Amino acid sequence: MKLFSYVLNFLIPLLYLALVYVYYTLFSGKKKRLLKKTTPMLILLILIHLTEIITRHLVLNTMPLSTTHDAFSFLAFAILLVYAIIELSLNNRASGIFILAFAFLISLIASFFPSWESETNELLLKSSFALHASMAIIGYTALSLSAIYALMYIIQNRNMKKLKFGLMFTQLPALNYLETMSIRSVLIGIILLGLGILHGHFQAKELLGEFWPVDIKVIVMDIVWLVYFCSYLLMRLKKWGGLWMAYLSLSGFFILVVGGILTIYITESFHKFY
Repeated sequence: MKLFSYVLNFLIPLLYLALVYVYYTLFSGKKKRLLKKTTPMLILLILIHLTEIITRHLVLNTMPLSTTHDAFSFLAFAILLVYAIIELSLNNRASGIFILAFAFLISLIASFFPSWESETNELLLKSSFALHASMAIIGYTALSLSAIYALMYIIQNRNMKKLKFGLMFTQLPALNYLETMSIRSVLIGIILLGLGILHGHFQAKELLGEFWPVDIKVIVMDIVWLVYFCSYLLMRLKKWGGLWMAYLSLSGFFILVVGGILTIYITESFHKFY
């Protein structure tokens, strides 16, 4: 079973890349016949990736999401799953190339960290950890999608101002759709990430005796969430939309990524990711 999981670990990024190519051909208008085949492809990749996640859990005999690989892998899976729901509910494939390309990059990063050592950290071995990590990572997913929609909004807005009504303009969704999806994704991300962080604090209180442990990763993620929350609140109170919304979303995501990278590779902590 370990060999099967190992093979899937390197196969999955290739499958993501293949799916990105399919959506690229649709975006460029080269192969319209593939339009009705995207949903089965999405479902198939979801099932294959889910199999990889379950197989690793069985091989390591530990809680899911307890290693760097699992964190990145689940993030890519969550992006794929959320996008599939969006495509099925809105029947709009125009954003697929952007969102799935991002999911591919995350899955590629995950493939470089295939640790096969069982986790021994008491915090990560508790069953409730999976709930904490799942809420946090799905929250990250929503914030990631918000940044992608914000980037598409900026591109589409620039095309309109420069009167560039080419392929990029005609294939991208309308500005109001992109703005709505970005704001909605931010709200979902704030709620889920906030619940995940709060649950993590209760876990820390139970296992470490401190609700707010002096840990750089905990501090950074608390600050990042607070920045997102205050920015969203300010945006609503001031009724900022359009480019203000887009740049705020991208700035928040940049802070999230930089903060996450710094805490993963520069600092020591009682847990191993984010």
